[in-house]
Amino acid sequence: MILWFSLIACVLASLYLPLLGKKVLNHRIIFIDLALAQVAAVGYAVGLASDGNGLVYASIITALAILLIAAMPAQTDVPKEGMMGALYALSASVGMMVLASMPHAEGQMMALLFGSMLGVDETELLLLLVSGSIALVLMRLHDMESYVGRVIFYTSLACAVVPAIYALGVVLVFSLLVVPGLAVWRHGQVGSSVLAIGIAITGSVSGVMLSNYYDYPPSSAVVVFLCLYAVMLRVGVSYKTKA
Repeated sequence: MILWFSLIACVLASLYLPLLGKKVLNHRIIFIDLALAQVAAVGYAVGLASDGNGLVYASIITALAILLIAAMPAQTDVPKEGMMGALYALSASVGMMVLASMPHAEGQMMALLFGSMLGVDETELLLLLVSGSIALVLMRLHDMESYVGRVIFYTSLACAVVPAIYALGVVLVFSLLVVPGLAVWRHGQVGSSVLAIGIAITGSVSGVMLSNYYDYPPSSAVVVFLCLYAVMLRVGVSYKTKA
C-alpha cells in the first residue's frame, strides 16, 4: 500500500521550502533554517514533557527566537553563521535534556529528528498547505535592512518550518530548504526555482516509494534521494560546461 499521506506531505513541502531556501542561500544565512527548526523542536519537546500542545509551545518559543535573531543588524562584525550555529547547538542540547527526562526519550528524539511521516493525517496536510502559503506571501514582503523586514523574513521561515518538522522531521525540513538550492546554484546565486522544486518533488516521490516497498524510514530515504539527484545534476552541469 502506497504511503499516500506521507507522499502528499513531502510534495506539499517541496512546493515552498526550496523557494524559502533560495532566499536563505542568497542571503548566506544557511544556519538560520537549522537553528529555527531546532528551536521549534525544543518547543515540541517542552510541550511533550508538560503534556501540552507541542505546536503551540513550538510557535511561542520560535516567535521569541525570531525577535531576538532579527535584532542582529544586517551588517555586523560578528559572523551571523556562527551565531546561528551556536543557537542551533544550544537548542539541540536543551531539547535533548528536556526529552531525556521523559519515558521513551530515545523514541521522542528520533521522532523530532526524522519526523512521524507514517502518522500524517488530513489535518496536518491542511496545516502544511496553509502555513506554506502564508510563508510564501510573507517572504515577498521581507527587507533584510530593517528590523521589521527581518522579523517578517524569519517569520516566513518559521511558518514553513514549525508545522513541517512535526510531520517531516528536522533533518528532512533542512534538506528540502537547502539541498535543491545548492543543486541549482549558478554564478554565486541560486538558479532556476522550477528546477529546484522539481528536484525536491522527484526526491520526495523516489524516497517515499522506496520506503514503501523496502520498509526504509521515509524521511531518511527522501534525504538520500535529494542528495543523490543534487549530486547528479551538479556533475552533469560540470561535465557539460567542460565539454
